Amino acid sequence: MTETVARAGALEATALDELREGFRGQVIEPGSAEYDESRTIFNGMFERRPATILRPAGAADVIRAVGLARLSGLPLAIRGGGHSVAGFSMCDGGIVVDMRGLKGIRVDPNKKTARAQAGVNWGEFDRETQAFGLATTGGRVTTTGVPGFTLGSGSGWLERKHGFAADNLISADIVTADGEVVTATEDENAELLWGLRGGGGNFGVVTEMEFQLHEVQQIVYGGLAAFDPAQSHEVISMWRDISDDAPEALGWAVASVTLPPEPFVPKEWQGRRVIAIAGQFAGDLEEAEKLMKPLRGLKPIVDLWQPMPYLTVQALLDPGNPYGARAYWRAYNVGGLDEKAIDLFIERAATIPSPLTAFVILGLGGAISRVGENDTPLSGRNEPFNVHLNAIWETAADDDENIAWVRETTTAFEPHTTPGMALNFTTEITTADIEDSFGDKLQRLRKLKSTYDPTNVFRLNQNIPPA
Repeated sequence: MTETVARAGALEATALDELREGFRGQVIEPGSAEYDESRTIFNGMFERRPATILRPAGAADVIRAVGLARLSGLPLAIRGGGHSVAGFSMCDGGIVVDMRGLKGIRVDPNKKTARAQAGVNWGEFDRETQAFGLATTGGRVTTTGVPGFTLGSGSGWLERKHGFAADNLISADIVTADGEVVTATEDENAELLWGLRGGGGNFGVVTEMEFQLHEVQQIVYGGLAAFDPAQSHEVISMWRDISDDAPEALGWAVASVTLPPEPFVPKEWQGRRVIAIAGQFAGDLEEAEKLMKPLRGLKPIVDLWQPMPYLTVQALLDPGNPYGARAYWRAYNVGGLDEKAIDLFIERAATIPSPLTAFVILGLGGAISRVGENDTPLSGRNEPFNVHLNAIWETAADDDENIAWVRETTTAFEPHTTPGMALNFTTEITTADIEDSFGDKLQRLRKLKSTYDPTNVFRLNQNIPPA
């Protein structure tokens, strides 16, 4: 490939012509029939127009795409599921490597492992592993891409029992900034594997990942129960107290959400904000019934907690996360839920401007806290809860109001928050956020970045600058 690839900040046609000669995948340019669909991502706030979208058919195509970006100096975005709430999946005027053409999944039921190519989403991954009664911690929204989710932590309903997705990462194949294909395992390039277990997309383009799987029965106990918001304090307090001693098979959250206009919702509650508990118990079904009994004593408006397929539980939150809506998110660890924190949550929930917004408290602990603080880049493993401000709305005219709610709520919660929150759940990421998230491990990550990407080719991510 010649080095004459960019002029006045634009991608030259001759460079693309040269790339096509050895590229088996698709080259999608502005004006083509697939261009607009291909540049649509989860967060509709980011309306971006790349110079070209390259959809590789294999690792060789990825090498050529990275080479084009490196030699041109144009921005390079890596798109999997497109769920980056910070908009990292797309760029203006640059090159997007769209991994969705790589859909291979191979399950080894004897070793309880699975290999997934970079275009696989969690709905597809779960469907294959559940055919053998196996799973690993996956996304709570099925269209989330496997690599981006994992590289940024991988928080899902199974995390208290089996850890984050990053904790279950056995190996990964990546294409580095210089076009080298590197395999990271515990025995080969172990420091790189350490960085991939939560250090984001800083070190290269992941083409395939291998995961540890666990026995997860095809029928689990899961669902959602909704209560009158007037009961919020009682519901949150009971949820907290049950969480303190709950088996690790219980992964759940309490949240302020709006009930949909569905037949299972009484008409007088459709479209109204409630306090709800959602999640799953991946264990004995009778034990799950006992755990839910105190909450049922509060007489929920809606009670969908019941035995159901694991695949159904994994898709429960899909309707509440519409692809292409506008989203401004923030999340942080909290060290506890005392009366002041619960009262503050209720107060801020009452001011949420959009019915699509979910204000969530997520229970942690269990397997998450059994991984050493320095064993992965992820911090804050001993905190009992996360708070998530998932603001979602539909039109640009409502941007200011919804963004302001997230920022004001973040400020209000500062006395209760602790460092170390993973950044997959944050739309606007500052240098201070990077430092707060990784803490003392940031220097180790910067050194690793210098090894694999010294010129910061991979910078559209929760970026770690080279040392």
